[in-house]
Amino acid sequence: MTHRNAHFKTLEDLAAKSVSIADLFKTEPKRMETFVMREGPLRADFSKQSISENARAALLSLAAACDLDEWRGKLFAGDTVNTSEDRAVLHMALRGVGGSKTVQKDVTDMGKKTAEFANQIRKDGKFKAVVHIGIGGSDLGPRLVADAFEAACDRVIDLRFAENVDGASINDALDGLDPKTTLVVVVSKSFSTQETRMNAEAARDWLTKSLGKKAGAHFIAVTANRKGAEAFDIPPAQIFDFWDWVGGRYSVWSAVGLSLQIAFGPEAFAEFLKGAKRMDEHFRDQPLDENLPVMMAMTGVWNRNILGYTSLAVIPYARRIRKLAAFLQQLEMESNGKSVTREGKAAGLTCPILWGDEGTNGQHAFFQWLHQGTPGAPVDFVAVLKDHANRPDHHAALLANCFAQSEALMLGKAEHKVRETLTGRDDIDADAINVLAPQKTFPGNRPSTTITLDALTPFALGHLIALYEHKVFVQGVIWNVNSFDQWGVELGKVLASTILGEMDAGETGDHDPSTTALMGLLSKTA
Repeated sequence: MTHRNAHFKTLEDLAAKSVSIADLFKTEPKRMETFVMREGPLRADFSKQSISENARAALLSLAAACDLDEWRGKLFAGDTVNTSEDRAVLHMALRGVGGSKTVQKDVTDMGKKTAEFANQIRKDGKFKAVVHIGIGGSDLGPRLVADAFEAACDRVIDLRFAENVDGASINDALDGLDPKTTLVVVVSKSFSTQETRMNAEAARDWLTKSLGKKAGAHFIAVTANRKGAEAFDIPPAQIFDFWDWVGGRYSVWSAVGLSLQIAFGPEAFAEFLKGAKRMDEHFRDQPLDENLPVMMAMTGVWNRNILGYTSLAVIPYARRIRKLAAFLQQLEMESNGKSVTREGKAAGLTCPILWGDEGTNGQHAFFQWLHQGTPGAPVDFVAVLKDHANRPDHHAALLANCFAQSEALMLGKAEHKVRETLTGRDDIDADAINVLAPQKTFPGNRPSTTITLDALTPFALGHLIALYEHKVFVQGVIWNVNSFDQWGVELGKVLASTILGEMDAGETGDHDPSTTALMGLLSKTA
């Protein structure tokens, strides 16, 4: 048994002896002090997780045994932590933390360039709309941030997004716009991603029909492939660089956020970066037992590896961050959705399925399963304390629902309590009670974390996203997987390219019978 396995065995033994979450509040008088953490505008309450003080200590011992301190040092030093692609991971440098002098100069210079460009566009007043074309991290991050910025920032230009290869995506983005006053921002690291390329070509055709040769002046590219963008006839001065060490799901902090700067202003974007930087510094500098991303990550390890939960629900009780679960699906599942270790060997249990929707919508959909289904799932509740919509009654009701759901998941409702409420009613007899009582019983003891932001400012949003980024890194260290490659994305893309070529040529290649039949459907409906 390895040293790491011994720590997992200790945790399993503690889980076998555990009491209910509600009882932990009775037996641990300092539970709120131990399990509630605040950093800047963000407060995280882990007290409704089924982790005792002893289990917390054992989880931190596991983190130490997995050399988390050493890995954290490598990350911030710019060492090659993306081992399969032989790359450093430097997205924190985009926020001003870490990286060599050369990297920091590149980041500073590009930051000045994007800010000056955005300010000029806003000052000129020529463009009334920006269409942001990207997919994956080039879309999910900017889309989440754009929604969130609406809470506390003034948007002076219409901002739309096109991400899907489905033609409806680009059609919806361009609908009702005037080509003369529309700016198109194409975001693609390689400038060859199929979905982004096809949407960019569609936008170019739309602009060219009205503007002719002047269409190129309405295009901006954000890419690591400057030659590819130039070949697309985008003016060199309107091409903004980002680098190989910026992973797509970590790229919103780079020039990928140019559309946000144009729509909401460079000042708001700078605050967004500052919020992430403060979380970076917290993660880098604080010891493991006082470290918010570490606590969040180890809570997830407990739920996944010790308690065996297969999924995590993220429920934002704030409409302006309703895209949070979709963003985190890529961040977490693309990063740690791995079954092989850094050494190429079989890994144990790794990243759970991540899913969710905004509250209170989810209460009328999947919360039935959260409360009474099997096996249920841990929940991250995310709420904003400030009312940005100027509807205090609505906001109070929203927060009340959020807080009540976490309490209800923990406490449940025992069958004897249900029977007490049913007994004595004239419209129901003992036999009916025996049938109905189990159905109205809530098992409870279902874990959750509640994260609150004082207000949904750009700073607070940066703080929140960086918290989840560092959580992912910590869990990757514990599971011994490379959190910064994404080989699983590639195979389907390669096969899609092959199939598309065959369909265009009216051919059928060497495929299984099901795929061959599916390809044949196209000719029958043409």
